[in-house]
Amino acid sequence: MTSTQAVHQAPQDESGTPAGAPAEPDVARSVIRQLRVIIRALQGHSRSVERACGISASQLWALWELQRTPGLNVSDLSRRLSVHASTTSNLLDKLEHRGLIERRRPEKDQRIVRLYVTDAGLELLERAPAAPQGELNRALQSLPKGRLVELDQGLDLLVEAMNTTEPKAGLQPFDGKS
Repeated sequence: MTSTQAVHQAPQDESGTPAGAPAEPDVARSVIRQLRVIIRALQGHSRSVERACGISASQLWALWELQRTPGLNVSDLSRRLSVHASTTSNLLDKLEHRGLIERRRPEKDQRIVRLYVTDAGLELLERAPAAPQGELNRALQSLPKGRLVELDQGLDLLVEAMNTTEPKAGLQPFDGKS
Protein backbone atom coordinates (compact mmCIF):
# COMPACT_ATOMS: atom_id res chain seq x y z
CA MET A 1 0.00 0.00 0.00
CA THR A 2 1.34 3.41 -0.90
CA SER A 3 1.43 6.29 1.54
CA THR A 4 -1.25 8.03 -0.54
CA GLN A 5 -3.57 5.03 -0.10
CA ALA A 6 -2.88 4.92 3.65
CA VAL A 7 -3.79 8.60 4.03
CA HIS A 8 -7.11 8.14 2.22
CA GLN A 9 -8.07 4.85 3.93
CA ALA A 10 -10.85 5.24 6.53
CA PRO A 11 -9.87 4.48 10.14
CA GLN A 12 -11.10 1.12 11.39
CA ASP A 13 -12.32 -0.20 14.70
CA GLU A 14 -11.06 -3.38 16.40
CA SER A 15 -13.17 -5.61 14.12
CA GLY A 16 -11.73 -4.05 10.96
CA THR A 17 -14.99 -2.23 10.20
CA PRO A 18 -14.55 1.36 9.05
CA ALA A 19 -15.06 3.71 12.00
CA GLY A 20 -18.47 5.35 11.89
CA ALA A 21 -19.93 2.60 9.69
CA PRO A 22 -23.46 1.49 10.63
CA ALA A 23 -23.67 -1.51 12.97
CA GLU A 24 -24.40 -4.92 11.49
CA PRO A 25 -28.11 -5.86 11.69
CA ASP A 26 -27.44 -8.89 13.93
CA VAL A 27 -25.58 -6.73 16.45
CA ALA A 28 -28.34 -4.11 16.42
CA ARG A 29 -30.96 -6.84 16.97
CA SER A 30 -28.93 -8.22 19.86
CA VAL A 31 -28.79 -4.78 21.49
CA ILE A 32 -32.56 -4.37 21.03
CA ARG A 33 -33.19 -7.77 22.64
CA GLN A 34 -30.94 -6.90 25.58
CA LEU A 35 -32.67 -3.53 26.08
CA ARG A 36 -36.03 -5.31 26.01
CA VAL A 37 -34.84 -7.73 28.71
CA ILE A 38 -33.80 -4.80 30.91
CA ILE A 39 -37.02 -2.84 30.30
CA ARG A 40 -39.27 -5.85 30.85
CA ALA A 41 -37.43 -6.75 34.03
CA LEU A 42 -37.96 -3.19 35.31
CA GLN A 43 -41.63 -3.22 34.26
CA GLY A 44 -42.32 -6.60 35.86
CA HIS A 45 -40.60 -5.63 39.06
CA SER A 46 -42.44 -2.30 39.15
CA ARG A 47 -45.78 -4.08 38.86
CA SER A 48 -44.85 -6.52 41.61
CA VAL A 49 -43.78 -3.63 43.87
CA GLU A 50 -47.12 -1.89 43.37
CA ARG A 51 -49.05 -5.11 44.07
CA ALA A 52 -47.01 -5.90 47.18
CA CYS A 53 -46.73 -2.41 48.63
CA GLY A 54 -49.30 -0.15 47.06
CA ILE A 55 -46.67 2.41 46.12
CA SER A 56 -44.64 2.96 42.98
CA ALA A 57 -41.16 1.56 42.53
CA SER A 58 -39.78 5.12 42.55
CA GLN A 59 -41.43 5.80 45.88
CA LEU A 60 -40.05 2.55 47.25
CA TRP A 61 -36.55 3.44 46.07
CA ALA A 62 -36.87 6.81 47.84
CA LEU A 63 -37.90 5.02 51.04
CA TRP A 64 -34.92 2.68 50.77
CA GLU A 65 -32.58 5.65 50.35
CA LEU A 66 -34.11 7.50 53.31
CA GLN A 67 -33.88 4.41 55.48
CA ARG A 68 -30.23 3.98 54.52
CA THR A 69 -29.43 7.63 55.25
CA PRO A 70 -31.96 9.26 57.57
CA GLY A 71 -32.07 13.04 57.48
CA LEU A 72 -31.33 13.56 53.79
CA ASN A 73 -32.61 16.75 52.24
CA VAL A 74 -34.55 16.89 48.96
CA SER A 75 -31.47 17.80 46.89
CA ASP A 76 -29.45 14.90 48.27
CA LEU A 77 -32.28 12.46 47.65
CA SER A 78 -32.76 13.82 44.11
CA ARG A 79 -29.11 13.12 43.34
CA ARG A 80 -29.36 9.60 44.70
CA LEU A 81 -32.47 8.92 42.63
CA SER A 82 -31.05 10.72 39.57
CA VAL A 83 -34.21 12.80 39.18
CA HIS A 84 -35.06 16.50 39.23
CA ALA A 85 -35.73 18.07 42.65
CA SER A 86 -39.32 18.97 41.67
CA THR A 87 -39.95 15.32 40.76
CA THR A 88 -38.56 14.29 44.15
CA SER A 89 -40.79 16.81 45.94
CA ASN A 90 -43.89 15.40 44.21
CA LEU A 91 -42.83 11.86 45.10
CA LEU A 92 -42.27 12.91 48.72
CA ASP A 93 -45.69 14.58 48.89
CA LYS A 94 -47.29 11.22 48.04
CA LEU A 95 -45.19 9.36 50.61
CA GLU A 96 -45.94 11.95 53.28
CA HIS A 97 -49.68 11.85 52.50
CA ARG A 98 -49.59 8.08 53.09
CA GLY A 99 -47.73 8.57 56.37
CA LEU A 100 -44.58 6.80 55.17
CA ILE A 101 -42.14 9.68 55.55
CA GLU A 102 -41.97 12.89 57.54
CA ARG A 103 -40.29 16.19 56.90
CA ARG A 104 -38.57 17.83 59.85
CA ARG A 105 -37.11 21.29 60.13
CA PRO A 106 -34.22 21.77 62.54
CA GLU A 107 -34.91 24.51 65.05
CA LYS A 108 -31.75 26.42 64.13
CA ASP A 109 -32.60 26.92 60.45
CA GLN A 110 -36.25 26.50 59.43
CA ARG A 111 -35.30 26.68 55.74
CA ILE A 112 -33.68 23.25 55.89
CA VAL A 113 -35.96 20.23 55.60
CA ARG A 114 -34.72 16.80 56.62
CA LEU A 115 -36.47 13.62 55.55
CA TYR A 116 -37.16 10.56 57.68
CA VAL A 117 -39.00 7.26 57.23
CA THR A 118 -41.88 6.83 59.70
CA ASP A 119 -42.70 3.62 61.59
CA ALA A 120 -45.33 2.86 58.93
CA GLY A 121 -42.68 3.35 56.24
CA LEU A 122 -40.29 1.02 58.05
CA GLU A 123 -43.03 -1.64 58.30
CA LEU A 124 -43.65 -1.33 54.55
CA LEU A 125 -39.92 -1.69 53.84
CA GLU A 126 -39.77 -4.90 55.89
CA ARG A 127 -42.19 -6.63 53.51
CA ALA A 128 -41.17 -4.87 50.30
CA PRO A 129 -39.08 -6.28 47.46
CA ALA A 130 -36.02 -4.32 46.38
CA ALA A 131 -36.80 -1.33 44.18
CA PRO A 132 -35.97 -2.06 40.51
CA GLN A 133 -34.00 1.13 39.98
CA GLY A 134 -31.98 0.23 43.04
CA GLU A 135 -31.28 -3.16 41.50
CA LEU A 136 -30.33 -1.58 38.18
CA ASN A 137 -28.08 0.86 40.02
CA ARG A 138 -26.50 -2.02 41.96
CA ALA A 139 -25.87 -3.94 38.73
CA LEU A 140 -24.33 -0.89 37.03
CA GLN A 141 -22.11 -0.17 40.05
CA SER A 142 -20.86 -3.77 39.95
CA LEU A 143 -19.44 -3.31 36.45
CA PRO A 144 -15.74 -2.54 36.10
CA LYS A 145 -15.30 1.23 35.76
CA GLY A 146 -13.95 1.02 32.20
CA ARG A 147 -16.94 -1.04 31.05
CA LEU A 148 -19.36 1.35 32.74
CA VAL A 149 -17.71 4.30 30.97
CA GLU A 150 -17.96 2.44 27.64
CA LEU A 151 -21.63 1.69 28.27
CA ASP A 152 -22.30 5.33 29.16
CA GLN A 153 -20.57 6.54 26.01
CA GLY A 154 -22.43 4.03 23.85
CA LEU A 155 -25.78 4.99 25.35
CA ASP A 156 -24.95 8.68 24.80
CA LEU A 157 -24.42 7.91 21.11
CA LEU A 158 -27.68 5.94 20.97
CA VAL A 159 -29.70 8.74 22.59
CA GLU A 160 -28.09 11.26 20.24
CA ALA A 161 -28.87 9.09 17.19
CA MET A 162 -32.51 8.83 18.29
CA ASN A 163 -32.93 12.63 18.03
CA THR A 164 -35.16 12.58 21.10
CA THR A 165 -37.48 15.50 21.69
CA GLU A 166 -37.47 14.87 25.44
CA PRO A 167 -34.04 15.97 26.69
CA LYS A 168 -35.18 15.86 30.34
CA ALA A 169 -36.66 12.35 30.13
CA GLY A 170 -33.63 11.05 32.04
CA LEU A 171 -34.65 13.15 35.04
CA GLN A 172 -38.00 11.37 35.40
CA PRO A 173 -38.30 8.10 37.31
CA PHE A 174 -39.10 4.92 35.46
CA ASP A 175 -42.12 3.16 36.93
CA GLY A 176 -42.58 0.61 34.16
CA LYS A 177 -46.01 1.86 33.15
CA SER A 178 -45.15 2.56 29.52
